Amino acid sequence: MGRILVLLAASLALAACTGSAPVPEPAVDTDCGTFDVPLGQTLPESATRCLVEAVRAERSARLRETRYTDEGDPVPVTYTAGAGGRVEVVTDSRQDAFGERNVTSQTCTGLSVDAGQLSFADCSEPTPTRG
Repeated sequence: MGRILVLLAASLALAACTGSAPVPEPAVDTDCGTFDVPLGQTLPESATRCLVEAVRAERSARLRETRYTDEGDPVPVTYTAGAGGRVEVVTDSRQDAFGERNVTSQTCTGLSVDAGQLSFADCSEPTPTRG
């Protein structure tokens, strides 16, 4: 027990020093996976189907993908389905050398899949969240 407390204290101290403690994500019913999606490619059909089915059933679910810019910079995107068919879309462009280099969140509705790509009928304006 003592070792666990020492490790926890060390972890908290390290997080305080770096100024960027991890932000815990809420638990979800379904994990639809985490994917690296090369430029010009799409998510696997099973992943998009998983998220669409969760939204239709109003179950919570999460899908993560990392897209790449033309220059090869990674841009992670997390889709979290919640109540009422809403999906929170968090885009982390901090590693995009030619982008805005921030983390934004928006709430979207009307999820569909078009040519292997997730799309939404309506989304709020992107709001900076952290970064």
